[in-house]
Amino acid sequence: MAYLPITDHGLIGDLHTAGLVGSNGRMVWLPWPRFDSPSIFAAILDDEHGGDWLMAPLHVARSKQSYDGETAVLLTEFEAAGGRAALRDWMSPWDGEAPGHDLCRVLCCIEGEIEVFCRFAPRPNYARNRPSLEMSEGGLSFEADGVQIYLECNHEWSISEDQATLRTTLRQGEEIRCVLSSGTRVPLSAIEEDLYQTRAFWREWIGKCTYNGPWHEAVRRSAITLKLLTYAPTGAIIAAPTTSLPEWIGGIRNWDYRYTWLRDSSLTLYALHLLGYKQEARAFFSWLRERSQEHGAPLRIMYGVRGETNLEEFELPHLEGYRCSRPVRIGNAAYRQSQLDVYGGVIDAAFLYEKQGDLLDPVHWNALRREIDYVCSHWDQPDHGIWEMRGPQEHHTFSKIMCWVAVDRGVRLVEHEGWPGDLERWTKTRKAIRESILKHAWNKEIGSFTQTYNSDLVDASLLMIPAVGFLPAHDPRVRSTIERIKERLASGALVYRYRSNDYLPDDEGAFLLCSFWMVDALIACDRIEEARERFEELLRCSSAHGLLSEEVDPQTGMALGNYPQAFSHIGLINSALNLSRAITQPDEPPAPGTRDQESEEDM
Repeated sequence: MAYLPITDHGLIGDLHTAGLVGSNGRMVWLPWPRFDSPSIFAAILDDEHGGDWLMAPLHVARSKQSYDGETAVLLTEFEAAGGRAALRDWMSPWDGEAPGHDLCRVLCCIEGEIEVFCRFAPRPNYARNRPSLEMSEGGLSFEADGVQIYLECNHEWSISEDQATLRTTLRQGEEIRCVLSSGTRVPLSAIEEDLYQTRAFWREWIGKCTYNGPWHEAVRRSAITLKLLTYAPTGAIIAAPTTSLPEWIGGIRNWDYRYTWLRDSSLTLYALHLLGYKQEARAFFSWLRERSQEHGAPLRIMYGVRGETNLEEFELPHLEGYRCSRPVRIGNAAYRQSQLDVYGGVIDAAFLYEKQGDLLDPVHWNALRREIDYVCSHWDQPDHGIWEMRGPQEHHTFSKIMCWVAVDRGVRLVEHEGWPGDLERWTKTRKAIRESILKHAWNKEIGSFTQTYNSDLVDASLLMIPAVGFLPAHDPRVRSTIERIKERLASGALVYRYRSNDYLPDDEGAFLLCSFWMVDALIACDRIEEARERFEELLRCSSAHGLLSEEVDPQTGMALGNYPQAFSHIGLINSALNLSRAITQPDEPPAPGTRDQESEEDM
């Protein structure tokens, strides 16, 4: 079989791990039992050797995928010789520690008579192992990384070496039912109840969403996707459920995103807050408090889902990579970097939630207070920046802005919420950071704030200047910066992160989060119709089931990078809500809980 386009895959998960199923009925990615565990299926990273689980009719004429309403139950419908069939895939969500894990697949003939073929070829440990499949009562079993995994099925499989196959004919109403499980074994007799409970969980969760405005289907699907990227036992939020899907086909920009970046998590919490969700923030800040108690200040820029701090990066040379994009990597060497912007994101998220619901307690605040003091002592140092460039450290403007955000929000929490802090030092530092940015990051000749101090390079992260309140959107420097970014980094509605040397070969796609940031910047400048046109063009980058990749090739429209990407869904939610407010309530002030558009320094 050949590699499908990235967006021809749907995501299923249980809030502990997540997998991808192609529109051809082929499961091509599944770490087990955690997001960052070794995979047991990895055909998306090596079509021939990675391991897969196929369930589909023979002689398929066409297929399509969707979700079963507002749930994470994936539906793949087939038109094949002799009739039609439907495949349902789901995992039972556990909003906490799980006694076991299970994945259910049901292939049903819904019309006529069809011949079906199934192949079960697990390849544990990123396809470094070939398990010995054994017949067990009601199905198969095998071992993966010391864990016994069972496949229950209502049809008999044939084992040939390290894979099993099943070929049969289904008539209308007949099904092939399978349950893959470890820990607590799930019998086939429980499958209807399992499906009912899974649907009920997702319908109850999305029922708490307070948004029902324009583009609500895309917004609510994005919310479900962000929830699927949450590791329930700790509250950690991963950046994406995959590793090494390339940012350029054939290139080397292939990274493992199955970890918790504080930046990504804080933006996720902000987006979920706008939709009415608070429990996710409570869980995340409790997890963050534990990290602070374990390691002290400063917080690391990223962690494993259970708080691991050693995320050593390795290459897997035995895998060819998606469409021959090598290397395939596990781990992420960025964990060693200095990225000063992350502290601003965390403090900003805490500020937002504190204003809305007294989220913080003294232990939380003491941890955050240490981070603000750390920023006060280190804001003037170079770092690797938001884009994790693998070259020398520089004075990145966005990092300085987010340091300003960290201290600014700290000042406000002291002045308006009554939390204790070194107000004199923080106020002086806030002023010093601001003066430094205005002096060294504004380039009058090109009419733009720049990627790094005293340079002439533009960077899409600077579209966030009005959003975080550093300068108002009506400031001529902000408007001019937006225009320079459009001129130098935009291709239609898509926007590249930057076009400067980042010490890596090969190209990359346009970045969807930056493209949504452009929409938000235009809304802030009252260019509503232009923003709307861009937003609706970006929606067309979604998969058929409403999922977004990290990047897109503007020339071909091909999805690139890890998928689905939390950053992209965060951008979609924010832009949809900002646009909705601008269109339906043009004279209203920002909704309660949104970021202030101007700093108190400017008032």
